[in-house]
Amino acid sequence: MASRYTAAVEREIADMRAQYETWVANGEPWSLRELFSTADCDIAEYCSEFRPSEFGAQACAEVERYCRGQGIWLEPGGAHYNSMTPYLHPGPVSAQRLTVIGLFNAILFWLNDTVGREKYGHLPESEQGRARAELERLCRLLETREPPADPSPVEAATADFLSQVGELADPQWLAEFLVSTVAHLRTAIRDQNARARGDLLTVAEYIDLRAQVSGMYPAIALCEFGRDSYLDGDRLAGAGLLADLRRLRVLTAEIGALMNDMFSFEKECIADRSDFNLIPVCLLNTPGATLADAVRDAGTVVRDRITEFRQRHDALADRCREPGLADTDLAAQLEVHLADLAGCVQASWVWQLVTTRYKGTSIFAENTTPIPPERGR
Repeated sequence: MASRYTAAVEREIADMRAQYETWVANGEPWSLRELFSTADCDIAEYCSEFRPSEFGAQACAEVERYCRGQGIWLEPGGAHYNSMTPYLHPGPVSAQRLTVIGLFNAILFWLNDTVGREKYGHLPESEQGRARAELERLCRLLETREPPADPSPVEAATADFLSQVGELADPQWLAEFLVSTVAHLRTAIRDQNARARGDLLTVAEYIDLRAQVSGMYPAIALCEFGRDSYLDGDRLAGAGLLADLRRLRVLTAEIGALMNDMFSFEKECIADRSDFNLIPVCLLNTPGATLADAVRDAGTVVRDRITEFRQRHDALADRCREPGLADTDLAAQLEVHLADLAGCVQASWVWQLVTTRYKGTSIFAENTTPIPPERGR
């Protein structure tokens, strides 16, 4: 249960930042690879066969062309977040589908980098009010699929996305996807820091909320759109597979969100002064903890979820080969979706190594090392 935000919490956050400065100046950088790996699974080896989509260059170029024309391309961030699409979605069956996914991602990143949770608290009150009004208009557009008469650039882009996705997607999937997107936006476009909330979330509460804020649930749903293959929930439930698949999707979302927390610690907690991040949440929930303790605890949270993901993924894959389910279209569909979920987890590691979005002064070695060459682009 969340506890009340107090001046003591604020002092702990300030002390965490002081410890960070000392660590950067004098300490050895942490290895995220070591933090996320176990004796039987090296995260780098687990992700070594990952390749982004073959349509990446074409889709990214088209998304950039469109966003520049629409006035929603950000510098220098646009090139970084645009490059994420073929990594997080390596499986779409066409460049057209990957481009539609890329447009959706560009809209969400534009919102994140202008009025999202890290930026919202720094906006003047008048700008916060404008952001809330724009959020309501955007949610209304997603709920009604009817663009306003005087759309802003991001609303016009969203209307174009809705038109494109509506022509290609399964109607039931699309309805559920838009509900998920609205739920994400209502948590993401607000100040989630402890001072603004007036409370301190527990680690478990934070993880649940962070997965929603991250946008990973709509991203996971887009795997089905990319493949043009939509799983039937009733058939999965009848085969006794639905509960396990839901847990696997939750793990995928949490790994993506929480791994990003660690890669983006400096960007969020030092540069943008945010405390809505797994590392400070671990620190604040453990009396007397140091930054080093919090980093270890946060790494354990991510590592444990990767381990559970691998175990549950393999168990579901084995189920698909059992008599009565093997050689069915449901098993074939599910095996493809399982590969997409594994791709999401692997992309969460690989893309954050490749992108320059988080490179610079850091307590993590991976954020300070030269960028490896991109593959499959």
